[in-house]
Amino acid sequence: MVYKLVSKHKEEGDLAYKAKKSGRPKLKICPGFVKKVIEERKKTDYGKEKLHFVLRKQGFSVSQHIIQSILNENNLTDPCPKRRGQRKYVSYQWPISNYMWHCDWSQYKKKWYCVFIDDRSREIMAAGEFSNANEENAIFLLYQAILINEACPVIILSDKGTQFYNSKKNKEGKLTPSLFEQELGNLGIEFWTSRRNHPQTNGKMERWFGSMKARFKKHPDEGLQDFVKWYNNERIHHALNYDTPDKVYWENL
Repeated sequence: MVYKLVSKHKEEGDLAYKAKKSGRPKLKICPGFVKKVIEERKKTDYGKEKLHFVLRKQGFSVSQHIIQSILNENNLTDPCPKRRGQRKYVSYQWPISNYMWHCDWSQYKKKWYCVFIDDRSREIMAAGEFSNANEENAIFLLYQAILINEACPVIILSDKGTQFYNSKKNKEGKLTPSLFEQELGNLGIEFWTSRRNHPQTNGKMERWFGSMKARFKKHPDEGLQDFVKWYNNERIHHALNYDTPDKVYWENL
C-alpha cells in the first residue's frame, strides 16, 4: 500500500492525495447536437423519451441520459420537487375509434374549455372556448363534433359535473336526466359517468387539459384550435407507440 502511494506521488505529485470525483468522466457533446435538441424541445415541448424517439428517426444514436442532461443544463426542464416512484403503466382503451368519446370542462385564465376526445386514438373530435361552463355549450360542442367528423360515438363518458349530470332528486325522490343526458338519449348514445373523486376513470381528459395549459404557457400566441391541430396531427404520443392521434384514429375506424 505504501509503495503504491509513493509511486502515485511520483507520478501525480500532491494531486495524488486529492479526492477524485466518482463516476465516469463527462463526455463532450457535439455543439451541433446540443443545438438540435434545444430546437426540437422548443418546437415540440417533448421530454427526453419523445426527443430520443424523434432524434433516432433522424439518425442520432445518443442516449436519453445525454438528452436529459442537455435539457437540464439549458434550463429546459420543469422543476419536480416531489418526485414519485415509478408507476406501473396500464393502458385502457376501446379497440376501435368512435366507440367511446370522453368529455369534460376545465378553466384557464377566466375562460372555460370543453373538449370531446376519442378513447382509442386520443383524437380531439371538437374543442371549444366559452365564457360559461353549462349544458347548452356542452350540447352545442357535441353536435359540432358529430357534424365535423361525420361520426357519432356509441358511448360518451364524463364526470358527474353539473354540466353533464343531474344529481338532484325531484319531489318523488328520484333522479331526473339532465338536459345533456336527454340529448344523448335522443341521439341513441349511451351515457356513462365516472365515480366521484376518481379522476383516473376520465384520466385521458385530465392529461389532455394538462398538456393544453402547459402549451398555452409556453406558446401564449397560439389559440385553442392551433393547439388542437398540432395535437391531432403532429404531436406523437407514448401510449400510441409514438404515432399521432390522427394517424391512429383513421387506422382503427
